[in-house]
Amino acid sequence: MRAARRPHARPGLIAVVIALWVVIAAIALTGTLIAAFSQEHPVRFSAPLKIYPVTQEIPGAQCPPGVQGAIGQSPTGAICYQLAVGITIKRVNDIHVERMKTGGYAVSLSLIPADGRALTRLTRGNTGRPFALTVRDQVVAAPRVDAPITKGRILISGNLTRGDANTIVNRLKGRAAQSA
Repeated sequence: MRAARRPHARPGLIAVVIALWVVIAAIALTGTLIAAFSQEHPVRFSAPLKIYPVTQEIPGAQCPPGVQGAIGQSPTGAICYQLAVGITIKRVNDIHVERMKTGGYAVSLSLIPADGRALTRLTRGNTGRPFALTVRDQVVAAPRVDAPITKGRILISGNLTRGDANTIVNRLKGRAAQSA
């Protein structure tokens, strides 16, 4: 003789299976979203960013004859940055403006690993010097490098307003300067 089925046993089992699938789907979706947002998304520059060690700063709106350099602005006016051999960067993992704990703003660039290694080699022998960051042969910034950059992250700081930092980001990306 067959045992009689309980009519409510099967719907309960179906409810448990559905609930488990919902929980598994939620966990999978959450993991996917976390992974997607934690990955850095490369930013390709419209014009290459070139980074050069500066060997000499010469006041003036033009570089003297025979000097390989680029013109930029310093707090005291136009300046010729005499340049040594540098590196070219075509894309970065991330570039953004960030608020500093001490107040003010900074520009953060996270380099792809190969460029990070090249920058480490370049900065190891040139600490204490300014480095000219140029786009289309125009100096965007010339921060001083106090220690070798070994983690592939450049932080341009120095009493920047949010507008100044946004202008640097836009110029590094090869866009015209925009006010914030």
